[in-house]
Amino acid sequence: MIRISIILLLSPILSFSQGITISHLKGNINTYGSELNFVQIDENRAYYTSSTLQKDIYQSTIFSSNLKDGKWQKGKYINLGNSYSTANSHFPKNELVFYFSVCDEKGNCKIALRNYKKQITQELNSNINLANSTNTQPHIAIHNEKKVMYFVSNRKGGFGGMDIWLSIINKDGNYGIPINAGDKINSEFDEITPFFNSFEEVLYFSSNRKNGVGEFDIYTANGKLNLWDKPVNEIQMNTKQDEMYLSFYTQTKGYFSSNRTEAIYESNEFCCNDIFSFEIEKPVIEEPDNIVHIAKFLPLKLYFHNDEPDCCTMSVKTDKTYKDAYISYFKMEETYNSYSPNSKVFFEDSLKGNFNKLKDIFSYILADLKLGKKVQLLVKGFSSPLHKKEYNINLSKRRIQSFLNYLSVYENMSFSPFFQSGFLQIIQLPYGESQPIKKVSDSPNDRLNSIYSLDAILERRIEIIDVKLIYD
Repeated sequence: MIRISIILLLSPILSFSQGITISHLKGNINTYGSELNFVQIDENRAYYTSSTLQKDIYQSTIFSSNLKDGKWQKGKYINLGNSYSTANSHFPKNELVFYFSVCDEKGNCKIALRNYKKQITQELNSNINLANSTNTQPHIAIHNEKKVMYFVSNRKGGFGGMDIWLSIINKDGNYGIPINAGDKINSEFDEITPFFNSFEEVLYFSSNRKNGVGEFDIYTANGKLNLWDKPVNEIQMNTKQDEMYLSFYTQTKGYFSSNRTEAIYESNEFCCNDIFSFEIEKPVIEEPDNIVHIAKFLPLKLYFHNDEPDCCTMSVKTDKTYKDAYISYFKMEETYNSYSPNSKVFFEDSLKGNFNKLKDIFSYILADLKLGKKVQLLVKGFSSPLHKKEYNINLSKRRIQSFLNYLSVYENMSFSPFFQSGFLQIIQLPYGESQPIKKVSDSPNDRLNSIYSLDAILERRIEIIDVKLIYD
């Protein structure tokens, strides 16, 4: 959505009680047109898109700007060929290329790649630029050393309007068949301008879905690929107008576009997007403990195959460890893929990736325990709705028990003396089937939707919700 207009700047700085300062961008970037997608790529250089109305049609162009004396200078036009519009530039780190959108006069957009050393431009293949659909707003992210392109498209197979999709890029630079980011991210409305913040491993995007603060709001979601937690509306950044194209330059500083009151306009207020900068005030931790590093992993979800460990019993105990359950589950990847091709991403990034993160968590906990600190873990257990409530509660208890078994034997029983002394405490919350989503079947005859679907896979888990120090 692009709007054109102009406003006289009335209040240059907005401060929020949540520790975010938002400022109308200083310099000569913002005009009576719309400025979008401001991306700073080094200390003194940035790229952005400017859009104006030409014969009742919006025409966009990419510009570069330099920072001088604390102000961004008037943009310089970037010649990217004979396309009617160019926009949405994205510069992956440590690469000599950038991605952008090329659009015709009818607003049909494709994603292109520019090698700015060789000055060569090429449109991406038909996997990405699917015929009879709009494909735009590319953004590259790295998940577990895997290169992924998020982008926006209205192609068939989505949830309505513009959706966020992803394509996994292999080592040869080939783009995999796009996968929808899923119904946690996408809705029947429009989801646009994805930005994966590598500093905190969170996806930022904008949506005009119901119950927002304004029109397009900025949301965040934890996760990766098509495995996401429920998005959170970043209320402190949103107004009754549009907020979109959020990007980070450092861990605490970045930019976004908005047509809020402070944007400049000529005659029609709220017509046009301007660039705003923001800075997040991070609390200073004076005496960091090893345990503070765990926060970036939480909540950590550890997954199980159906009715494991130890199927078909009402026992709340098991001799298996979570490592045993993980290995046997991982060996079933081919079977799962035969039912649900999307599960391939789950096995590599969530099942295997989270097991590796568990080892990191254990190392941090052990380091603090060895310093004489008391540590408490809060662990929840869940199951899918395939069995009766009492059975599922007991199954959840067995899953937590397998985690405790793994903890007790980890690295030659390193944690055992801390269990015995009470310096390591585990709080268990066996939930059983806790509000499973409607797509998960409770019928044993529907094996796809009760066992092998991605939705069913995500229900069968335990979660390390919190790890904290205990002070006497």
